[in-house]
Amino acid sequence: MKTRSQIRSSILVCAAGLTLTIAGCASTDMTSTWTDPSAKGASLSKVAVVCLSKDPGLRRMAEDTAASQLVGAQAVPSYQVLGDIDLKDREAVKAKLREQGFQGVLLMRLAGVKEQVSPVSYGTFDGYYGWASGAVYDPAYLQTDTIVHVISSLYSMPDDKLIWSGVSQTFDPASAKSLMNDVSKAVAKSIQKDRLVL
Repeated sequence: MKTRSQIRSSILVCAAGLTLTIAGCASTDMTSTWTDPSAKGASLSKVAVVCLSKDPGLRRMAEDTAASQLVGAQAVPSYQVLGDIDLKDREAVKAKLREQGFQGVLLMRLAGVKEQVSPVSYGTFDGYYGWASGAVYDPAYLQTDTIVHVISSLYSMPDDKLIWSGVSQTFDPASAKSLMNDVSKAVAKSIQKDRLVL
């Protein structure tokens, strides 16, 4: 069982490199999405998935997971085609992807990790008082949720423009893998709904 200080340390690591080690029951929702109305039905058939992360292992895992969720399209993790190209070198990345015939790029990045203290509610005085009177003396009595926000953007390579964007919110992810799996499913569902990929 992790102590509160261990959990807080994990959150700080998560903010820097998304190495989530917090146990919990995760749920992911798209809190906002936008689609270019003129892009609906674009049906991009070859899409590169790029996860901007300082952690190479996380990048590979995230790109693999997201690419596997874009059913129907030829979605390819960028590390497989970009090799050692520095992701900060935008022109080199664009040139390589165009050379490989990609029509679209799904770009994902961690936008933020925060803790939220949630009230614990009980329907009766006896129920709440019984819990609160004992819990208040426990240093770990507060119920704290970890919330992770990921921003995903889909660009059309031929037009060099944004055609879809979305912000996801995940509560209490159990691991980086489960986080990316949940986020990828939510993103793919939204993108496929507007037939932006085949």
